[in-house]
Amino acid sequence: MSKSPTKSVVEPTPQVMDDPVLSMLGVGKHLWKHEAGDRFVERLRSEDLPAPPSERGSSAAENTSDAVWQRIESHQGEQFKTATRLPFTYSVEGNGIWFFREGQRINRKLSRAQVNKAIARCPLTSTTEIKDLMDYAYLFALLMDARIRREAW
Repeated sequence: MSKSPTKSVVEPTPQVMDDPVLSMLGVGKHLWKHEAGDRFVERLRSEDLPAPPSERGSSAAENTSDAVWQRIESHQGEQFKTATRLPFTYSVEGNGIWFFREGQRINRKLSRAQVNKAIARCPLTSTTEIKDLMDYAYLFALLMDARIRREAW
């Protein structure tokens, strides 16, 4: 007669059970069963999110934003320089922009909603005017470049 293998279950210690934070260990691990956390964060950072209705401006502002966005699309891949003269490039993907420095992608996709917020504040005189937005150093350089701004501001 053979004995069937038994699983050993580790019982949590009373100290762990008394701590409300430690007692949550392992809760929600099923959420990451099919996708690693790093992949989830990368996917989340690259999602194209539409601008909320409250951020949509008047038709004149929308026309300016659309015209600037078209120029941004037409100049992707070209070299630009930050205010501190650091070279960078970018590519437009869907409703957002990926920035690249020294051939390496900056791990955050700038959404068009963020670009539209910055356009609404133009003309800009300093990066601090858009410091609350993502990738503001690159965004400032992009929007203040003559190829992108043209006569818009």
